[in-house]
Amino acid sequence: MMKTRTYHIIRKVHLYASLPIVALLLMYIVSSYFMIHYDLFNTYEREEMITRVELASDMNSEAQWDQFLAENGVSGKLTDETALPDGVLLRKYERAGKSFEVRLYAGEKTAEIKKNNGNLPAVLVGFHRIRGFEGPWPYLIYAVLLDIVGISLILFAITGAILWLKLLKNSLTAWIIFLAGFIYVAAIITYLSVV
Repeated sequence: MMKTRTYHIIRKVHLYASLPIVALLLMYIVSSYFMIHYDLFNTYEREEMITRVELASDMNSEAQWDQFLAENGVSGKLTDETALPDGVLLRKYERAGKSFEVRLYAGEKTAEIKKNNGNLPAVLVGFHRIRGFEGPWPYLIYAVLLDIVGISLILFAITGAILWLKLLKNSLTAWIIFLAGFIYVAAIITYLSVV
């Protein structure tokens, strides 16, 4: 028999665990809609702008890179760094709704910056696809928030199961619905693992 105080604590944990889940779920629902109907919202269309800038240094250190990026409005996570056969150093940076390509030409004191801007649907789709703990501090914060949502999902499921079983006790209907949920999730996981 569960004590009344324990029951109320479980209810509060269940309620508070649902709040971050709802916020993130809404973002994923809206961004998924923009991904599915990309042609209607021009989700993947980008406004491209290319600029050439003079380099004040040889860009040999990360401190020089950081200063260069800050001065030229390049931000986001470094996703690729490639030395091309013609001696060009190419660095790509990504953030929600924007991407940057920085090209340093060998033997020249200039760099080319290609900036691609997306619309609001592109920004939301960008948030949908962010993952990992790499990158500047906003990416770390976002990754921690996603982990908090993951923990909230676990707490929400466990406390929900406890409340469900407590509320309906030995009802056959409650057990059928409860087990049907497990069977449904297991079937989806199995299907996605096989296909």
